[in-house]
Amino acid sequence: MRRLLTSAVVGICCILFAGAGSAASLRVAPVVLDLKAPTAASTIRVWNDEHRAINVQIRVFRWSQRNGEDVYEATNDVVASPPITTLQPGGENLVRIVRTSKRPVQAEESYRVIVDELPDPSRRQSGTVILVVRHSIPVFFGPADARGADPSWSVRRVPGGYQVTVENSGTQRLRVSNLTLSDNQRVLARQDGLVGYVLGNGTARWVVPGRSPDGPSGATLTISADSEAGRFNATARISGG
Repeated sequence: MRRLLTSAVVGICCILFAGAGSAASLRVAPVVLDLKAPTAASTIRVWNDEHRAINVQIRVFRWSQRNGEDVYEATNDVVASPPITTLQPGGENLVRIVRTSKRPVQAEESYRVIVDELPDPSRRQSGTVILVVRHSIPVFFGPADARGADPSWSVRRVPGGYQVTVENSGTQRLRVSNLTLSDNQRVLARQDGLVGYVLGNGTARWVVPGRSPDGPSGATLTISADSEAGRFNATARISGG
């Protein structure tokens, strides 16, 4: 599995018919786990707000970045216990997330915990759309002395906006949200909310909708965004035409 949703979102199962829809209400907390050595385990809590029992599957994937894209791979280095649970109406359960690998944590390790409501075949009816919920939770295991992120930015014009590329030569991720690109006087592009993560020693690439500035390539833009450490600014020259 190479691509999964990267934030807590609603997914639609493959039982698709035209007509009315219904959805279970599956909640998960917290929405991120950030663990420092020697801590090797934590928990997430799952709730069922529906008026019927639901089955939930919990899986863990190793998370890396290649060519600017998120990549997810099966792993046994971190496990979820239990991997499948049944939640009664209004019920809740604790799920343990455990790093089972005996290797010392040398640099921040990144994983995704995927929590899926499983479709109930007994509810499949002609003329309905059955909606199920997926949550994707970032999990990080890092050394106690992690030195943080060290990002460098580049911006390229593309149809409809700008492609922003971030290379992180640090060993810790950078979380980017509420991203704006501006010249001296105008905001040229903006993306509110979570934009994404740049993992340690990784590269991320996003397209931010916006308008092209006047003038040739080479102009300098100011990049402003929020991270887990607060608001920050950076600069980059525009490439592309």
